[in-house]
Amino acid sequence: MRMTQQTDYALRMLIYLALRGNAGCTVSEVANAYDLSRNHLLKVARRLSQMGVVTTERGRSGGIALARTPEEITLGAVVREMEESFALVACMGDGETRCALNPACRLKGVVAEALDAYLAVFDRYSLADLVAERSALAGLLGLVSQPHPAPALN
Repeated sequence: MRMTQQTDYALRMLIYLALRGNAGCTVSEVANAYDLSRNHLLKVARRLSQMGVVTTERGRSGGIALARTPEEITLGAVVREMEESFALVACMGDGETRCALNPACRLKGVVAEALDAYLAVFDRYSLADLVAERSALAGLLGLVSQPHPAPALN
């Protein structure tokens, strides 16, 4: 299985935002840090905003920021929302399949089990796990490492 470019970019954008801490940034800053297309990242930011993972503000002083703490953002949820399809073989898709083996084939079940295992790995990790090496990652992206925000006391 290959992850789509949008999912890859979404995970990279979330890593960048997590390293920024409470300080937001612009999509252009993320694009420059990773040398990626700003237009592609705008679409990713819009999708992440629709998912409730980031907040966006338009205008001159606008930008993007995490809407939740890194611990609350599971990779599995992001991957599931960003990927358009998990139909790894034709018989898993929504359309009619023309496979002669379809009535008796067990391949679909095996592929579905493999997909479940793939997604289960992402489910075990949060965005916080990806940014555990804050200083090293921040340095690679040209950021000053932001302190991880302390949880609110109730």
